[in-house]
Amino acid sequence: MLVRALIVLLIALNIGVAAWWVARPVPAAAAEETLPLGVARLQLAGESKLAESKAVAQAGATAPSAPAAALVDSAGKLPATSARQPDVDQTEAAKAEAAAAKLDAASGAPPAALPPPTAAATPVPAPAEVAKAQCFSIGPFADAAAADAARAKLQPLAQKLATRAQAGTSNPSRGWRVYLPPAASAEAAQATAQRIRAAGFSDLFVMGGGGADANGIALGRFRSEESARKRASSLSEAGFPARVEALGETASATWIDASTTTSNGDALRRAAGAQRWRTVSCGTLG
Repeated sequence: MLVRALIVLLIALNIGVAAWWVARPVPAAAAEETLPLGVARLQLAGESKLAESKAVAQAGATAPSAPAAALVDSAGKLPATSARQPDVDQTEAAKAEAAAAKLDAASGAPPAALPPPTAAATPVPAPAEVAKAQCFSIGPFADAAAADAARAKLQPLAQKLATRAQAGTSNPSRGWRVYLPPAASAEAAQATAQRIRAAGFSDLFVMGGGGADANGIALGRFRSEESARKRASSLSEAGFPARVEALGETASATWIDASTTTSNGDALRRAAGAQRWRTVSCGTLG
């Protein structure tokens, strides 16, 4: 019973609301604002264009269409004007677009401009530094076969390799000498000696006599091989290809001169299985 009473109450309330909505008074239209005489109503620059575009759109929407019977002539065919109806619609659309464009121009809003394309910055690679070459002499090797085997092992570690035969010694404690090989004549040897002195080297003399070293130039004797090599390197850099030779009882030996930018003398010695290594001038490798 309670549920039925609630349903009846809700129906009565709905009927009452509907009756009020139907019988409610019509709201009075807003009175048009009257301005004093001689005072013009303020109007924005774009309002006139907007009103024109709305009027054009309303005119196109509410234009009366001709009766269907009038569109058919006496022969039962459509007149020529009806076939051009799409052109009229396109004209109206064009007018609406033109009115919208005028409205945008009147409002002063500039068209959206695309941002200029930005060129991607391409990093310029820095030039790679060229490693300075270092030159070493590896040895000694007893014969050419041993030197060839060691040279094959050194090939991956060096950029230049040169095999050189040199007199070894069984008594290296007697020292090392630096010299230039004999010249063609005594006059040529003296001229070379003068140029060496002008370059700043004073410890020298021209060897005479009728031996194998006649017209050669002695450039110093040293107890250690390292000191002799430094002397020869300085002379070679000045343009005089000096040679280094051990003093004492000699035997034939073979050395390998190597130019490398990625390794050092001790690593080359271990790779070749040699006993010693020493630094030499890179000018000896050509």
